[in-house]
Amino acid sequence: MKRFYSFYRLFALLLCMPFIACEENNGIDFEPQTYNVVGKVEKGPFVSGSEITIQPMSAKMQALGTMYTSTIQDHLGNFTFGSKLFESPYAELTANGYFFNEVAGALSSGTLYLRAIVDLSKSETVNVNILTHIKYQRVLHLIAQGKTYAEANDQAQKELFKAFGLEKYAGKDASLYSIIEGSDESAALVAISSLVLVERTEAAVTEYLARLCREFGENGEFSTDTKAQIKEDREKLAEKLSNIRYNIRSRYNDLGIDVEVPPLAPFFDWDDDGIAGNETLKEGETITVDKKLLEVPSEGGTYTIKIDAPIDVFLESQIESGPNDEMNSVYIELYKGYYSANLSYTADISDNVLSIKVNPASSRSPKTAYVYLYDFLGNTLDAISIKQDGATSITEIPQLGEYGCGAVAAMFSELAGAISYFNFIEQGYHYNEIVQCVDGLASPNDGAIAYMWEYFYEANNRNLQIREADRQALGVYGEVLDVFSAMIYYNMVVAWGDVPYVINYEDSQQNPYPSRTNQDAILDDLTKKLNVAIGLLEEKKNESLNLKKTDDMNKLFFVSKDVARILLADVYMYRGQYAEAQNLLKDVIDAGFYSLDATNYSNPETIDNLLTTRTSDEIIFALDASGGTRSTRSTNIIIRQSPLIPMMNYAEVLLSYAECLYHAGDTGAAEKVLRQVVDAKGIEIVEGIFEGIIDARQQLFLYSIGNFAFYKRNGIAVEELGIKEHQQLLPIPQRELHRNYNMTQNPGYDS
Repeated sequence: MKRFYSFYRLFALLLCMPFIACEENNGIDFEPQTYNVVGKVEKGPFVSGSEITIQPMSAKMQALGTMYTSTIQDHLGNFTFGSKLFESPYAELTANGYFFNEVAGALSSGTLYLRAIVDLSKSETVNVNILTHIKYQRVLHLIAQGKTYAEANDQAQKELFKAFGLEKYAGKDASLYSIIEGSDESAALVAISSLVLVERTEAAVTEYLARLCREFGENGEFSTDTKAQIKEDREKLAEKLSNIRYNIRSRYNDLGIDVEVPPLAPFFDWDDDGIAGNETLKEGETITVDKKLLEVPSEGGTYTIKIDAPIDVFLESQIESGPNDEMNSVYIELYKGYYSANLSYTADISDNVLSIKVNPASSRSPKTAYVYLYDFLGNTLDAISIKQDGATSITEIPQLGEYGCGAVAAMFSELAGAISYFNFIEQGYHYNEIVQCVDGLASPNDGAIAYMWEYFYEANNRNLQIREADRQALGVYGEVLDVFSAMIYYNMVVAWGDVPYVINYEDSQQNPYPSRTNQDAILDDLTKKLNVAIGLLEEKKNESLNLKKTDDMNKLFFVSKDVARILLADVYMYRGQYAEAQNLLKDVIDAGFYSLDATNYSNPETIDNLLTTRTSDEIIFALDASGGTRSTRSTNIIIRQSPLIPMMNYAEVLLSYAECLYHAGDTGAAEKVLRQVVDAKGIEIVEGIFEGIIDARQQLFLYSIGNFAFYKRNGIAVEELGIKEHQQLLPIPQRELHRNYNMTQNPGYDS
């Protein structure tokens, strides 16, 4: 009896099924049809093994027939159900699994559930994503109100994209959107998906999605609170957009696919006017201003500039943390005491007119500032330069403060290390005819060569840091710093010829692999800067022996005119311009600040004594290298690093002056000056004026630097030092060639 009853119920049910199907489909008869459903699940892409199901649905969105289950085939999110018979073209897809989080740039630690409802008769390719998921409840809600699927889907589609200011992309069904396409629609999908993810755990994402789906499902828009949340999330994303693009490209690249992601900023409605992308210029659009440069006198002034732009223009980003925000550098105690530093102005934009009021200058040096014009997002649209003359009221350059003294001490420490190694190498060249040591010393792999190079560039980097700090403040140390920059680069040119000429702090940070600069261009620039410095530095006796006392760092830093004169004379002589050098050296002599004594700078005991007593009427500029690493080499003759390098001394000034007189043909005056040095030092020299100058230099300056440049500028280095032609330039250190792919080796050396 039980079996008969069950059979009867089944028979009755079968008789009724056509009528039930007709009722479920709103009176529409569907012929069962085979569909081959394929697609992707993307949040970022769901990972391989995630589960996905498809359920045929009636026109009223009631479940029909058999539910099919599949899994994600790969880490791209691809799935397929194969050919399946569907009683209706409508179907619901659900996916649950782990996914790639494009904001975090990593796989999720929890799973996410996404849905889509589609009409397979329109497309058998179906993608499940955030858009289909948020839209899902809205479609069901509208169908329950009596709309057809097509009507409900079309309305929900438009409402969803309008809610995010992306209504112009509503024409393509959300189930056809895919990140992998690299289109504008892909970027819109990434933008909305990222808004859901930002700074949320997987559990929080699920909870937030439920809120979005509920609100949108009922009303076709989001609540006031949710709109505020979307705005907050959007601002958090602003500085992450470049990273999101990188994360997506990197993820797909790891999976073997090149995916392009358009810039994401235009796919957010930053100003909440209902249209995403109108806050920034479109391709082909520009803005114009009627003035690009304001040249302002030191007393300041007020200026107006007209702006013609198709979008609103601002003086700063209108979001809390825009993509182009810059950190403001703060420099503490560069100067002793407090000084107002920057070019000061106020600016305002009203009715497309920019008004700028420039206050009186507070810097001695001319200053430059820029008024930047931004779009809503903080993207730079244009800039107006303000160049203001320096104030004449700053009559005294401020002394170094605590930060300044420390920075200058660090620069001198690096420079002393470089000069100490240069002297070490010069000693090797000096002794080469006796012990033939240059072949071993002048090698790309030699440690002294490498340390010398690195110390010079470390000293230059310190110089640039101080210069940048000063530039952003009073701008009063430029000429002094130019002297030390010239000291660095003149010696590097003597040693290596063409070298990377790095004179701007920002360039040094942005380009870690500089190419070599022609030495003539370097020397041209040094000549120009030293001439300016001579005109501005103080005429006084230069003091530089008190290197270890912080209180005396200002004495070391604020060099006299004589230091710049001697350095410029060296540059002139190196280039064969002896007449110009002669005039500069005569100025040093005529000033009368220095006098000869019996000091011999080839005597180690003399150097050690100078380091102890720190007094001399002959030393003009010296560097203390006693804190550096000591290095000695012995090839029957000891070559050692000197603890003190008397870079400029009065004896060498006189010998250089005699050299200039000799080249000018004034041999009588040259001999007289040479004899002054010889008599004061108590040395014997060979006959002949030029030969005597050579001999005197060889006897007096072993622990100084300058002889190498002397031999080279007079064309006698190969003969006097017994070196090969190519050894007039040192090799570029091998480790620098490895570090900097733009660097090339000097001729004659194996790389």
